[in-house]
Amino acid sequence: MNDLSKGTRTALWTVLVAAQVACVPAPTPRLTPSPSTAPIHTRPPVNNPTPTPTPAVTATPSPLVPTAALFPSATPTSTPFVPVTFRSIQMMDLETGWAVADVGSEDETHVLRTADGGVTWHEVSPVDNDFIGSFFLDARTAWTWAWDGGPAWRTQDGGQSWAPVGDFGGQPDLGFVDSQHGWKLDAESWGLSFVQFDIVSFSTTQDGGMTWQEINPPPDRGVAFMAYPSAQMAWALRAGFAKTIEGVPNLGIPFHIQTTFDGGVSWITREMPLPPEAFRVERPYEGAYLGGSGNCDFISPVYSSTAIWKLALTCERHSWMYTSANQGKTWIISDMPAGLGADIQFISASIGWLLIGDPYESPEGHLYQTTDGGQSWTLLKRTGWTDARLSFVDAQTGWAVACTDGYCYQREAEQALIKTTDGGQTWQILESQVSP
Repeated sequence: MNDLSKGTRTALWTVLVAAQVACVPAPTPRLTPSPSTAPIHTRPPVNNPTPTPTPAVTATPSPLVPTAALFPSATPTSTPFVPVTFRSIQMMDLETGWAVADVGSEDETHVLRTADGGVTWHEVSPVDNDFIGSFFLDARTAWTWAWDGGPAWRTQDGGQSWAPVGDFGGQPDLGFVDSQHGWKLDAESWGLSFVQFDIVSFSTTQDGGMTWQEINPPPDRGVAFMAYPSAQMAWALRAGFAKTIEGVPNLGIPFHIQTTFDGGVSWITREMPLPPEAFRVERPYEGAYLGGSGNCDFISPVYSSTAIWKLALTCERHSWMYTSANQGKTWIISDMPAGLGADIQFISASIGWLLIGDPYESPEGHLYQTTDGGQSWTLLKRTGWTDARLSFVDAQTGWAVACTDGYCYQREAEQALIKTTDGGQTWQILESQVSP
């Protein structure tokens, strides 16, 4: 999953979180989520054959004994040139990738790039600024922007040079499908007891972000979880959320899927089916909510091609994977491990990983893998991580920014950059060097 703002993950929902905190005492982060703190960006997916839909299946993995060390360390290469705190990582292949990190003693976020699998990183930020938002398309092409406005920047040579492009507005949901065609959504969240979500601007570009043309936004209200499979196709999951109170239903029903196939000229709205175990709960003066599952949140999209769409509904007591093979007309709903999701990534329509919080041992994070598109899941490891940013490039090789004390976007969170070469069963710390 790409989200290195989606993941990193602190852009679009910042106002939403602030509104909820203002009206209730601060809850335990793992048990009382608000909608994801940033848009999730997925690099152009691999178009694999459509999996055969089957009834929902839940794997019952055998318990695994945690490793002696939370982050087993590889042999250090040398002392880093400058201190660095990684926030997110997105590898494009076995050698090349991007990261967002705090570099040096100042609390500023910068853009880094590696060409040796994460051992050495180079500072490639276009100017000296706090670059919170980034979208990484491939090994050479990326966009980045600052919270305080001003121009966004684009590179087409792996960060060796950058050119200013249009003002992205500070906190957009951004998605590029190639070096020229992209989508941008700007929205405002507000409200005390129930989240109100207003789309301020919705636009597309055909010149790499230099200019933007306003188009029709997805209609209706509700938080918008956006996906952009192509230059003409986009889909949005729209859902309403009440303020989060531990164990209390917070997801309004019904929720909807909205699709456009003509670049935003027109939209089709469909009501999403509810999971079979869920039921309707009426809250006086507030409406209907998804019952039987406690607090819920969406991770969407977790996979988005022109043929197959996937999203995850994670809740305290149940979780589900939604898969559509006909562009949102119908959905297969499969059981997932219960708990509030921290991160999920699919490298194809079949193979993916899920880090999810244990509903009974919070903040213990469990890492799972699926090889059948989310119909069943195998427990790989009880990690002890409270949060992580996963970045796999094939079925065996992956990296992660793993955090053990809070969310990875929080500056005080303890984190490590780690790597696996056996599909996530074991991990080693990378003692990375960072050079200017």
